[in-house]
Amino acid sequence: MTVTRDSIAVPDSTGATFALLRQLRRGHGRKQAANAAYWAYLAAVIVVSYGGSLIVSAYRALRRPPPATAAAPQLLHAAPAALTALVLLVFLVLVRDALWRGPVTVPQATADWLLGTPVSRRRLLRPRFRGSAAGAVLVGAVAGIVPAATLVALGLGGRSGGEVIRLAGAAVVSMALLFALATGLAGLIERYPGTGRWVRAATPAALAAAVLLGGLAAWAGLGRLPSAVAAVLLWSGPWGWAAQPVIAVAGHAVPAGAAGNPAPWWPVALGLLAAAALAALACADRAAAGVPAAALRARARTLGAISAAALSMNTRGVATAYTAASGARRARFRLPPPRRRELVMLWRDLLALLRSPARLASAVLLALLAAGLIAVAGHGRPVSLVLVASGLALGYLAAAWLCEGARLDADDPRRSVPLPMRFQSLAWWHGAVPCLVLLAAVGIPAAVVCIVTGDLRPLALLVVTIPVLVGGALVNVFRGDFSPSLLVGADTPVGNTAAISIVFWYAWGTVLAVLPMTVLVTSALGSAGPAPLVRALVIGAGLAAGLGAYAARRAGRLRAS
Repeated sequence: MTVTRDSIAVPDSTGATFALLRQLRRGHGRKQAANAAYWAYLAAVIVVSYGGSLIVSAYRALRRPPPATAAAPQLLHAAPAALTALVLLVFLVLVRDALWRGPVTVPQATADWLLGTPVSRRRLLRPRFRGSAAGAVLVGAVAGIVPAATLVALGLGGRSGGEVIRLAGAAVVSMALLFALATGLAGLIERYPGTGRWVRAATPAALAAAVLLGGLAAWAGLGRLPSAVAAVLLWSGPWGWAAQPVIAVAGHAVPAGAAGNPAPWWPVALGLLAAAALAALACADRAAAGVPAAALRARARTLGAISAAALSMNTRGVATAYTAASGARRARFRLPPPRRRELVMLWRDLLALLRSPARLASAVLLALLAAGLIAVAGHGRPVSLVLVASGLALGYLAAAWLCEGARLDADDPRRSVPLPMRFQSLAWWHGAVPCLVLLAAVGIPAAVVCIVTGDLRPLALLVVTIPVLVGGALVNVFRGDFSPSLLVGADTPVGNTAAISIVFWYAWGTVLAVLPMTVLVTSALGSAGPAPLVRALVIGAGLAAGLGAYAARRAGRLRAS
């Protein structure tokens, strides 16, 4: 057998090359197995130590699932749209994996030394695709436990252990097939790089569809979504097919007559999903041998950069490598430069956001979702502390996404040398644009709702909460490089402090912003008197100023180092 390159027959050296590699890797393979066994042991110890009680409680819940509550019919009505939105987002993430990694990957050494030799691509690449596909199916099966456990906790798991097992089985099979389908499509995208443009173009539409499905889920839970709409959602594509078996099994937990089965034809949907998954895997397996060498080399470099950043605890490096590999494009937007030098920072940060519409849109959507969660929590009695904390955490994430300009200056302090201001004051300047964007995106609809309802307390809380969240994000931005000494920690009677030190190093700004505001917002929304609101406003304003000063101090230390 020969391998043809540029119309010249070259002797196939695949067998001899693979035999040599097996001989050279004989000792290395044992070392890799020992490393894998160590990491498996470490993961088992961590899971048992920190999650043992959760595992025991989950096992007891499976044996004796909680009964269906009065809200079970409403939850079942919302399930088609909610699960379809969740599955659509998972499917989008899996397909976009092909833009930077893909199911066919090779190590850097293989990309450098083997791709240019007369080695059969079929024997080199097909086993890697099949291994990735098998791993994806396994991960999908494990991921299917999450929606099943959620439905069981909501009282939709049934009245016996057998019904819970059927629900878990339906979720596991559906998610495994969905992961298999997405892996096959990702393999085809990797084989034909031109299709990546379609994936990037479809991403905003898929995200908008997920948001729309979330709104339909809320409508169905509060009112009653027409059955025709639910049927359209469940048959709209693989994301709906994967949701049908779970919904059908969960429907049996609802008392008779309270709600009908929204997915009576779920075996057909499961069959369609299985057929599509098998077809995609078969086509991708045949196409794996034709993945371009340039794509394999680029993915090897990306994986190397991400692995190095992850091992050094450099989350910024991981995000940068991923963004560069996924091919995110910046919008061509022009903004006239200001005539006053005091507005240079505002102009630069605003221009950076306008040239990254995906980041801006994602931050706005997160902020609106955060405001919605807090609004829902405010209408409950007592006010849900969990919902308020979740909303503030999402708001913090939105603020952090809008602080990209501050991260660029923190990564390279020389970038700000031409600016007409001290580096220490950059933290204050960088906080202006995120605050204005969040106030405009959330404050305007919040003001309309507050005026209509006649309750201005949420608007007042919003005005003071946004600067606090932005201040906490800036504290994390100017934290500096990760210190290896954090990995050592200190031995105490309750254990080593390394894990706690690492968590607080990463989330110190988050804790300083979200934790006190959770208490203040919950207290202000849960009381009808003016005293809690005034206390929240005063303490919140002081906290925002303190976080800004703390971020400026960290920036000064960063510049000095």
